Amino acid sequence: MGLKKALSSRFYYYQWLFSTRNLRRGVPQYKVLSIQKTIEEITTHKKSVSRFGDGEFRLIFPEHYLEFQENSEEIREKLSQVLRFDLENHMVCLPEQLDSVAAFDIPTKYWWKKFINKYGIRLSPFLDKNKIYGNSFITRFYLGYEDKSEKRNREIVRSLKKIWENKEVLIIEGRYSRLGVGNDLFDNVHSLQRILCPEKNAFAHYDKIYHAAKEYGKDKLILIALGPTATILAYDLAKIKYWGIDIGHIDIEYMWFLKKATDKIAIAGRHVNEAESQESFDIPQEFLESYTKSTILEITA
Repeated sequence: MGLKKALSSRFYYYQWLFSTRNLRRGVPQYKVLSIQKTIEEITTHKKSVSRFGDGEFRLIFPEHYLEFQENSEEIREKLSQVLRFDLENHMVCLPEQLDSVAAFDIPTKYWWKKFINKYGIRLSPFLDKNKIYGNSFITRFYLGYEDKSEKRNREIVRSLKKIWENKEVLIIEGRYSRLGVGNDLFDNVHSLQRILCPEKNAFAHYDKIYHAAKEYGKDKLILIALGPTATILAYDLAKIKYWGIDIGHIDIEYMWFLKKATDKIAIAGRHVNEAESQESFDIPQEFLESYTKSTILEITA
């Protein structure tokens, strides 16, 4: 973006922000930890994690659905339960922007302020302004931030990798998520297994997914990339003292960082629902054997 366009966008944003201030009147500012402090909580205290983003928030309301997840009374009740009930070994994470947008670039500031304008008051009954939440953007650490420097992002990745260092890891993911395939994100684990789930409407198969997690995930770190289903599953696993982390989007964000992306681009071998176009879903031959060997179960629609 050229200097003239950048200044124009910044001017427009602050002008718009001032003109819409009444829409945010009465919306609380929530307490959200930094990315690094959130990671420290997870690593030090082995906390399970449920992350809420705009999709999970929208599903709380009956008029909304997502491209990859239908709405239902059950999913609404489950998501609101995760927000309302505390567990000692579990952390709810909110978008950092519900605390502050200071660290983000102008398009991201604008997008989240628009979201707050529309949903801030409606969400307030589900949230506690006195509670300290984790940061949902532990898995979206790169693209929307003003600081896209190598140093900052390498430090975050190093901290994240300490969570699963030398751990026996079970990944529960959508069929085309392919976490860690073709990169070094999980090269420091002791072992890694995968359970593949439907890439759309995974919650319709929740009972099967939950029982598979119980069967194959005991005494392991369970990393879940499954949209709102992951948000709910991490909480339900915490209730039975399993360690589950809703980690969705981390692989795509890492790949965007490695490619120095400035937009949400497609990644070969994966489904990127936020990209305007998609590349081939075929796994490169050099990674296919290890990926296939790591897959211990596939839950089909």
